[in-house]
Amino acid sequence: MEQKIIDAYIAYLLENGEQPKSVFTFAKSLDMEESEFYKYFGSFAAIEKHIMGHLFAATKEKLEADEVFKNYGAREKMLALFFSWVENARSYRSYLLHLHQRNKIHTPVPRYLDAIKDDFKAFTQVIIGEGINNNEVADRKYLSDKYADGLWLQFAFIHQFWLKDDSKDFEKTDAVIEKSLHLAFELLGKGVLDAALDFGKFMFQNRSM
Repeated sequence: MEQKIIDAYIAYLLENGEQPKSVFTFAKSLDMEESEFYKYFGSFAAIEKHIMGHLFAATKEKLEADEVFKNYGAREKMLALFFSWVENARSYRSYLLHLHQRNKIHTPVPRYLDAIKDDFKAFTQVIIGEGINNNEVADRKYLSDKYADGLWLQFAFIHQFWLKDDSKDFEKTDAVIEKSLHLAFELLGKGVLDAALDFGKFMFQNRSM
């Protein structure tokens, strides 16, 4: 029943461009009592939070089950995370576009992504710790604890870039993931200049997006 509610909610949003008028009318459309709806979700906002959390959890679980992923360095693990997120999110692209367009307050991180912020940062912090241990990431006093925050902002940027990307098979998103994470790990380690110039050139060429 939980999945039935989720599927029906997404379908309603995409077909009507807005949330159902009330839990009562939504439950009625599913031939269920309003009280039964509350056994699964406390509100429509709770459904949306659940969807985002499930999407990130599925991405994380897929990576953690991959034996090859376990042997990656920090840079490769972050690349895999970003690529896997975009790949999994394709199935929800229309829904995510709706959430994004509904987000009236323009901030670096759309509010609907807040649902996965803590899980993202916790997962990323483990990867950063591994990178510090193998000298792939510099351990900088007062700064190391902020690395996950920087990668979170980068994740939000790439997510929004992907939502605007109209290239075939999202080729531009693939490129921006590669280039931006290469730059990020150059900043976290050494050798910044070449990576910064390469990424800056790419963003200039795609400044209309």
